[in-house]
Amino acid sequence: MGISITGLCYSLPEGELTHQELCERFGKDEMDRLVHTTGIKNRRVCLQNECASDLAKKAAIKLIKENSINTDDIDFVIFGTQMPDYLMPTTACILQHELGISTSSGAIDINLGCSQYLYAHSNAYAYVKSGLAKKVLVMTADTPSRIVNPKDRSVVPLFGDAGTAAIIEHIESDSGYIDFDFGTDGEQYDALIWPGSGMRKRGNKNLDFEAEDKFGSIRSENDMYMDGQRIFLFTLKRVPETVKDFLNKHELEIEDIDYFIFHQASKFIIDSITRKLKIPENKFNRIYESRGNSGGSTVGIAMHDAIIKK
Repeated sequence: MGISITGLCYSLPEGELTHQELCERFGKDEMDRLVHTTGIKNRRVCLQNECASDLAKKAAIKLIKENSINTDDIDFVIFGTQMPDYLMPTTACILQHELGISTSSGAIDINLGCSQYLYAHSNAYAYVKSGLAKKVLVMTADTPSRIVNPKDRSVVPLFGDAGTAAIIEHIESDSGYIDFDFGTDGEQYDALIWPGSGMRKRGNKNLDFEAEDKFGSIRSENDMYMDGQRIFLFTLKRVPETVKDFLNKHELEIEDIDYFIFHQASKFIIDSITRKLKIPENKFNRIYESRGNSGGSTVGIAMHDAIIKK
């Protein structure tokens, strides 16, 4: 028996931030140049007071309905997010209750960004593999549109909001997950950070003070900050290395793989990675154009759309 995804869905918020709106906010010439680089024309954003859990719940309800899942059979809930409803309690516990899942099920949050999908699924795999769970509901969601400063021209055009849901369990065949590969570079923790979000700066009266950087972006420490250049250089170096190492470990070549699913950060990043790895255009997809970069959930969305397309 193998362990695999047996159901997969995603949800997008109803709100939309269009290219036209950003042209009016930041200037048409700059935004047109950015579209050429990022490939992102429009992005889906949450309505007022809409949270990541709402998107995850919507995706999970759709998943349960489409796959005729009995929620009594779900014995573990995993929610990957960096934008929980609360720091306390765990949002997965709230989702367990709202989805009508048994109180005998386990429930945990995983606090990670772009890698949350991989980590959430690897944890589900480990629970099923070990026998600690039989049927795991894995959800991911983030709402970056709610934590970026609307005057921050460096990040507002990039990010959108989304949620995903999947069921992971044993299957009769030997297919499914083969292996996972991890890595961590905590030295660069401040390249993507929400400074005022936790305990480190709690009580600082200047968190709301807005400042303009040399590029004309305005933000405070209560807003998310991203050093795009550092993240791009890290990605361009580490992702190709990781892919090559993983393939070498399993004695595979690029030509042996039918399809690659990448985190949908931007056109420039995906183009750079696939060009460096020499992956043909027909072996990967792009879903960022009308949705933006929705963090870890882009992997689930890209996977779902690839399955539907094929």
